Amino acid sequence: MTRTGRSRPARVAVAVAAALLLLTTCSGDGGGGGGGAEACGPVRREPLDGRSVHVLPGADDPDYRTDPPTSGPHLPTPGTQAVRDEPIPRPVQVGLLEEGRVLLQHEGLDDGERAEVEALAGDDVVVAPAEGLPDDAAVVATAWVTKQVCTELDVDA
Repeated sequence: MTRTGRSRPARVAVAVAAALLLLTTCSGDGGGGGGGAEACGPVRREPLDGRSVHVLPGADDPDYRTDPPTSGPHLPTPGTQAVRDEPIPRPVQVGLLEEGRVLLQHEGLDDGERAEVEALAGDDVVVAPAEGLPDDAAVVATAWVTKQVCTELDVDA
């Protein structure tokens, strides 16, 4: 059991549900205008980085095989608030994913879009700004070895 009392399979199920919720939110399928189905890419399985070792606080950031990382070297039991005002260091990101959480990282959203994404935060979902997201992404959802990239967000969806 984990800190929340749920088993890892239960936490992974929550992570998958949160990723699917993001897909629905940003896909534009709700008729609200904007994005269309191309706003979010598919939920992709990322390669496992077998170097899942602990990183000591204050150590240099390791190199990661995916961006944002979805596995690899990490801080053990990092803990964080559900909504962050600053980007999350990569070793902390991976530590949160290892615990079964989902990260929703965003860049370039207006206040309304940011509030919509932050409303998804909770015990197993962490929302934070990011710098330099890949593929012109507005929002990237990551879970353990799983990622979805959205280039825009349709808050009316």
